[in-house]
Amino acid sequence: MTDTTVTTDPPQGNQPEARMVDGTLKDQNPPPETTTPTLEKKPEGQSFLTKVPEAPKEEPKEEPKPEDKKPDAEGGAPEKYADFKVPDGFKFDEKALTEATTAFKELGLSQEKAQKLIDTYAKNTQQAIEAPYKQWADLQKEWLGDIHDRFGSKAETVRTDISKAIDSALPPSLARAFRGALDLTGAGTNPDVVEALSIMFKPFVEGPSIRPGGISPEANKAPNAPAAPSIAEALYPHLVPNRGS
Repeated sequence: MTDTTVTTDPPQGNQPEARMVDGTLKDQNPPPETTTPTLEKKPEGQSFLTKVPEAPKEEPKEEPKPEDKKPDAEGGAPEKYADFKVPDGFKFDEKALTEATTAFKELGLSQEKAQKLIDTYAKNTQQAIEAPYKQWADLQKEWLGDIHDRFGSKAETVRTDISKAIDSALPPSLARAFRGALDLTGAGTNPDVVEALSIMFKPFVEGPSIRPGGISPEANKAPNAPAAPSIAEALYPHLVPNRGS
């Protein structure tokens, strides 16, 4: 058995395989490679309605340069904050203050910066507390003006008559409690309440007092006395018999 060597080199011109039947040389150039064309696949989702939007490209973040970094506050957060200054009459809740100082430390705030936050908090809190009282005081002032507009020069007389009626119609303890309720609720300055009380208490208000030294003729007249005075009564009214006694 003999070994057969397979070679891809073209045959030499003196070899029979290199010639045609008529003796001419065969074309020794290798046959051109042929490729089968393939259709390029069109990507899906490229129409206006089906196109998938591309994810935004993230731009690389530039690290701040050492010279651009702001230096930390001088000293940073202290080991323990000193007592903060607050307005007169303002009292800080201890629990809230502890939570605030803990946050100040985490943020690395200096004593000065933490004090600025305390000042802002105290100012806003105080305004929120005082706002309802200011509104109440303004309303009372408005009502007081309405009373003077409604009653005019008789406003003080109305106030005096109502006060007398309260003392006349109510026991002392209830009168005190009633006045306290009028002050606490502000109803004592409401013009509608004042007018309603003046109407309800009118029967309890005493009539005008008798002038000192004055005598009521009707009060001293005998029950069976004639309507017109007699001649003697007309001439001598100062005599006791003529007074009907």
